Amino acid sequence: MYSVNKLSTYPYFQKQLETVGAAALHDALTGVIARPFMLGFIHALIDDGVPFTLAMIDLDNFKDVNDNYGHKTGDGVLAYVGNSAREFFGKDGIVGRFGGDEFLAVYFKSNAYGDIHDLFDEIYGPRGVLRKEVEVNGVRPFITATVGSAAFPDNARDFDTLFATIDKALYRGKSKGRNCYIIYVAAKHAHLEIPKLTKRSLYAAFREMEASFEGEGTIREKLSWAFLGAQDNLRMQKLLWIDGQNVMTDMQTGETLGRFPDVGQVLENGIYAATNFNELYHLNRPLCTALKSIGMESALIMQVDRRRPEFGYLVVCPEAHTMRLWQDEEIAAVYVLGLMLAHQLEKE
Repeated sequence: MYSVNKLSTYPYFQKQLETVGAAALHDALTGVIARPFMLGFIHALIDDGVPFTLAMIDLDNFKDVNDNYGHKTGDGVLAYVGNSAREFFGKDGIVGRFGGDEFLAVYFKSNAYGDIHDLFDEIYGPRGVLRKEVEVNGVRPFITATVGSAAFPDNARDFDTLFATIDKALYRGKSKGRNCYIIYVAAKHAHLEIPKLTKRSLYAAFREMEASFEGEGTIREKLSWAFLGAQDNLRMQKLLWIDGQNVMTDMQTGETLGRFPDVGQVLENGIYAATNFNELYHLNRPLCTALKSIGMESALIMQVDRRRPEFGYLVVCPEAHTMRLWQDEEIAAVYVLGLMLAHQLEKE
C-alpha cells in the first residue's frame, strides 16, 4: 500500500484521505490505488495541467494462469505485479488497478520518448516487473504483459482522447504478439483502428507467407521472404532450419551454425516451446549453446512435417536477449510455415 505521506503530496489524494481514508483508496488484493480513485486522480491531473505519461499494463494470457494453477495463484500473481510495479515506479509515479489483469501507471519524471523507452526497457529487464518467472504458492508461472502508453498533453489534451491513444498503443502491441510495449507516436499510430488491429494478425501473416512461396527462388529465399510476413505481425526475429542432414542454417543470412542430430528428442508432439533456455540446456546442450551464441534466450522448435522426419525442424526465436511466453498465434504461424516448407520440399 502507499503511505499516507506519499499520497499526501498530491492534492487529489490529500482531499480523498480527509474524506474516505487511506484504506478505501487501495485495491484490497494488489495494494495499489483502486480503480475509481486512480481514474479520479488522472482526471485531476488533466484538470490541473500536470504533464505525465500514462501506461496501461495488460497481463498476457492471465486466464491460463488461473486455469493451470488455480485462482489463488492467479491472485498471487496480481498481488506480485501490483506490489512490484508500485516499488518500480517509486517516487516518480503512482500505480493503480484498472480492472481484472490490467494496471495503470502514471509517470511524472519525463514525457520524452527516449526516457519512456528506457523506462519500459527496465520494466521488462532483469530488475524489472515483467518477463520473468514468479514463485507463487510453490509454482513458478512465467509472467509477461503488453503495455501501451501515451503522454499528456503531448499526445492528448483530455481524458477520453488520452485513453483512446493508449488503447491504440496497447492493441498495436497485442497485434504484434504481446509481451512488448508500444509508446504512442501520432505519426505511426494515429491512423490505426482498433477493430482492424484485433482481427488482422494471423490472416495477414498467412497470406503474406503463402504469397512468398508462390514466387521464384530457392527454398532459403522463400523461407526468408515468408518469414518477413510474420516478423512484424508476430514479433519473431530469427528463423533457422535444421534440415534432413541435421545442419542448422540461418534463413536470413545463409550462415551455417553446425550439426544437431538429436533435436527430435526435445520435442513433444512435434513441438518444443522454450520460455527460457534453462530446460533446453539440460535437454540439448549443443543446440542451446548455439542459440545463445547468437544472442537468443528462448525458442520455438517445430518439426516441419511429422510424417516426413527427413524434412527436419524449424527454429524460431524472438528479439535477441528476450525470454518470452509463446502465444498461440505464433505457434500457429510457425506450423503453417512448416506446412508450406513441406509442400515445397515434396515438389523438389
